[in-house]
Amino acid sequence: MIRQLWQSKTMRFALALAVLGTLQASMEVFSPYLAPQAYGIVTLIIGMIVAILRVLTTASLSDK
Repeated sequence: MIRQLWQSKTMRFALALAVLGTLQASMEVFSPYLAPQAYGIVTLIIGMIVAILRVLTTASLSDK
């Protein structure tokens, strides 16, 4: 089951997003480089990436 999850681009992106979100929440890693006004644009881009990954998904995890 775990091996199937790693074959999914969407799941890999979700894990990376979770790790980056945790780093930002705990250590504010991106605050020096990203203005508060830019967070909306970043979340828009993340949403677009998730939508693109969903469109590219052709098989369920159980089929992998």
